Amino acid sequence: MASKKIEDAAVDVEAGVTSKADEATKVINTHVAMSAGFGLVPFPIVDVVAIGGTQYKMIGELARIYGQDASQERIRAAVISVLGGGVPTLLNATMLGSLVKGVPVVGAFLGLALLPAMAGVTTAALGRVFAQHFEAGGTLLSLDAKVIRAHFQAEFEALKEKAAKKPAAAVNDAELVAA
Repeated sequence: MASKKIEDAAVDVEAGVTSKADEATKVINTHVAMSAGFGLVPFPIVDVVAIGGTQYKMIGELARIYGQDASQERIRAAVISVLGGGVPTLLNATMLGSLVKGVPVVGAFLGLALLPAMAGVTTAALGRVFAQHFEAGGTLLSLDAKVIRAHFQAEFEALKEKAAKKPAAAVNDAELVAA
């Protein structure tokens, strides 16, 4: 019986079949890199809108991987419920990074140092929270806002701390997701 499972697993590996968790990690990694890249956009507010769009797209792809209904309304409601409690901290950091770009000379450098890192950390934390929720059998409709928000805040702080310990160039997107 055990050898049958091993043979089936070997066939899956040979066929290139990956687990949902592996697919989710790839999606999160891709969107973390995209979010960090959008953090480099030199125009205040445009960068934040692009980052938000990337995060919505990531959650939609994660929902698809786990067979969930991923309508825009459901994704929007889920993201608002998760980030709702974290909005003051998150928006202050993200918007500060975006708005500081408008300050002549110094602002561009400060914005380029702050926003890509914050965008990557936020996207990684959001992706991890949703992937874990879906992996546990949750849906976009079954989110417990308080529990998910607390989980997001813990993920965000842990990833932010990890990113702060390394120079920005040394923090690799996969390390944030795998942390």
